[in-house]
Amino acid sequence: MKQQRHTLAALRVSRWVYGGAFLIPFVILCLIFWRLKVTPFGPRNLLLSDMGTQYVPILENLRATLLHGQFHLFSFSLGSGSGIIPLLTYYIISPFNLLVFAFSATKLPIAVTWIIILKISTIGLTMAFFIRHTFLRSGWSMLLFTTAFSLCGFVSMYFYDMMWLDSLIWLPLVALGLHRIVSLHHYGLYTISLTATIICNYYMGYMTCLFSVMYFIYLIIEHQPTPTPFKNVWHMHWPAIRQFTVGSLLAGGMSMVVLIPTAQGMLLTGKSNFFLNNYLPTPMFGPEVLAQFAPGTSSYLSHLYHAPSLFMGMLMFLLLIVFFVSPQVKAVEKNRTMWLLIVMGLGLFVTILNTAWHMFQQPAGFPYRNVYFFTFLALVTAYRAWQTHPAQSMNDPQKVLALVWGAGLLVIGFLSAQVIPVVWDHLLPNYNHDLYVLSQPAFHLVWPALGLLLVNTMLLFISEWRPVRIGLLGTLLCLELGGNFLWATQGMEFGSQPKFEKYFRQDSQTLAKVSAAKAKPNLHRIDFTHDEIGKAYDGAYNHYNDPLMYRYPGISSYSSTLVEQARVFQHDLGYFSPNVRRISPQGYTHLTDTLMGVKYRLHGTTVNRLNAYAGIGFAVPAELAHLQLDDQSAMVNQERVLRALGAQPNTLSPVKVLRVKTHRAAVSDLKRVSRTTELPGQRFIQTFTVRVTATGLLHGYSPTNSIVYSSLKVNGKSMKPAINADGYRYLISLGHHTRGEVLKISYVTQGPLQGYGNQFATLNQQRYEKLVTSLKQQRFKLRAKSGVTWLSGDVTGTPQRSLLYLAIPDTPGWTAKVNGRPVKIQSAMHAQSLIPVRQNYKGMIGVPLHVGKNHVTLTYTTPGLKLGAIISAISLGLFVFLWFAAEWHRPLKHHEGDRHAKF
Repeated sequence: MKQQRHTLAALRVSRWVYGGAFLIPFVILCLIFWRLKVTPFGPRNLLLSDMGTQYVPILENLRATLLHGQFHLFSFSLGSGSGIIPLLTYYIISPFNLLVFAFSATKLPIAVTWIIILKISTIGLTMAFFIRHTFLRSGWSMLLFTTAFSLCGFVSMYFYDMMWLDSLIWLPLVALGLHRIVSLHHYGLYTISLTATIICNYYMGYMTCLFSVMYFIYLIIEHQPTPTPFKNVWHMHWPAIRQFTVGSLLAGGMSMVVLIPTAQGMLLTGKSNFFLNNYLPTPMFGPEVLAQFAPGTSSYLSHLYHAPSLFMGMLMFLLLIVFFVSPQVKAVEKNRTMWLLIVMGLGLFVTILNTAWHMFQQPAGFPYRNVYFFTFLALVTAYRAWQTHPAQSMNDPQKVLALVWGAGLLVIGFLSAQVIPVVWDHLLPNYNHDLYVLSQPAFHLVWPALGLLLVNTMLLFISEWRPVRIGLLGTLLCLELGGNFLWATQGMEFGSQPKFEKYFRQDSQTLAKVSAAKAKPNLHRIDFTHDEIGKAYDGAYNHYNDPLMYRYPGISSYSSTLVEQARVFQHDLGYFSPNVRRISPQGYTHLTDTLMGVKYRLHGTTVNRLNAYAGIGFAVPAELAHLQLDDQSAMVNQERVLRALGAQPNTLSPVKVLRVKTHRAAVSDLKRVSRTTELPGQRFIQTFTVRVTATGLLHGYSPTNSIVYSSLKVNGKSMKPAINADGYRYLISLGHHTRGEVLKISYVTQGPLQGYGNQFATLNQQRYEKLVTSLKQQRFKLRAKSGVTWLSGDVTGTPQRSLLYLAIPDTPGWTAKVNGRPVKIQSAMHAQSLIPVRQNYKGMIGVPLHVGKNHVTLTYTTPGLKLGAIISAISLGLFVFLWFAAEWHRPLKHHEGDRHAKF
């Protein structure tokens, strides 16, 4: 009876501890967001960085399309059109995101705040499950470690990239599952939690798979009280090894429903490019990383590049050292744990290993995304040190040694931070090294870190009044973690929730004028780059994902899943694209409006219907299928396309250059250059005096990239682009002009001799309208039953125009039929990129036509989805069968055997 009472008391404590593990970070975060005045505790919201530009638009698109019954596996709101599964699996497959359905579109930032709070709180809860069932402890001291993990440095630095938080939720359960495999030979928990990790975010799931292999090897070695030959370990733990292998394969198999289509989609992005520097065995940081164990050493200001975020509280840092000093820990345990931490640390430290951890691609911003695995292992080690009761088990010299080691490591870290990054940047200067120097903490922060270390040392080694001591340690730890989280938000440019609600409604009303969000047979695209929602953002907002947020077919996108061939095609025609993740509508011409099927261009509340619109598709000469676009030659490419379409000569009419004047730039001239533009070396003002040779829209292009666009003026009037494009190439609009006008085009340049090759030409409006009229006569007329993934329509083919051009990228998944018979899709035009390597890509969809009337249907099927679903279903069936046979039925038989033995 007495034992039963103790068991019930332990269970009650466990329940309260689980509640505390969730509620403590919950309360801390609510207080932090209240202090920051972030909605729902104030007028600010988290419309910053990737949250404002990617997550909110993507979540709103998912919420609205599902609620309105318009969800499809292909979306015309992703650039010029793309499959949506890679986007979902990379960004938003998380059960927590279901919360968005409880909020309206204008209140979505409030939902995002609650999702973040709930995710971080749940990290503490799952960490409590791990500690409780791994170490069989349920005391209140567990809360120190659960809170430390839920609010560790990784979380405080990257909480607004909320897709990564799910992996921290599942990690303790994956680790607990590995313990169950080694000790009980039960793989159910491991398989389920690993599957959930991969499905929630395959990117972090991949990292968790690597961690699982390392941690499993460590666990089977740890089970040996003395060093044992590998062969003996293999034979002794063969059942566990078999269970681990089977469980891992089943987890991978059950995840194939997202992995296969996602993999095929990601292979279409530009992130598959190879850079040799990422695969060298070079160091990525030095001893300055030790300063990261202290609070307040990283903030949002350095989010693009900084040292690994190792912070987990000074108490945990001290306990990590205590583990290796304590006489209660055997030397063989210290060696094994040390090697585990070293191996994990090498994954951060060595470039090639770090690249492997990040799916063989170095991150573009937000580095060391795998650091939370090291934090988890360090916290587990710290908890083991806590279980040795260091106050009683260590003598005074050992306690002093722990303090000296901790203080020495911190001082080394802060001293190194002032020297090593600067020297490294001087020897090998590059953009990341420049950012790394700026991210280093000031040396004076070492003093509060040492003070906290001393206070924690005094509290840890006091043996009396244990409940009071834990309370004081917990209070101090919460203040550290909360303060570090608050400090990490320094430099954040929060959005305005009242403005977001106001301008979202206003933009939605404008788009309603053209029925943008409704499914209509006459599919067309909209250019709405001057909407009002940007006023709700304090930082720069470039409108890349507005088509997603407002659910209209657009031509811009910003995501890690952007299809590279579509991006390169648009870039070769002159659209602005700063990198492989972004494509902007900036750089349009009347020709690109026609080729992309843009029907409306909206400016604020003004709606402009474009004369250049000829439909989503139209018949063109067959030679368009063989047309090659060249990189860095947008003006030349447009001339080639016009000729291939049958335009009259000089439809794109070059200006007559009267004179070119160049002089060294004065200080006053540089005031109109964007503050973010770097101009090393000499700077000049170059002025072209030109006569316009046709009436229409004048464009400029610099093949040598010698125009600083933010400084551009025409007759003294600024032509600065909406999105800063300095340092990149794109086709800039210089306004509508009439034939015979004389213009002065001036700009800042660093290469005045190269500037003589800059190109200026007018698209003759009258001649081009004639071309568009002829294209409309053989327009692809969609039937009423057409949708997003199934297009059906009619078009007339002629001997001169025997190819149907469709403004849809020729990507895998599309199939075509003409008059009921399958035909092979031809690529209309081919695109080219030169950086980082020369590569050709397919262009837009082209369908061969017969002379006369043609009924054309196009169907989209997500590549790999069917195969992935079949493999996942088979794997799930195998898992259920094996779980029933091995983990449920077998223990039941053993229980019955024990019961019969009693009788």
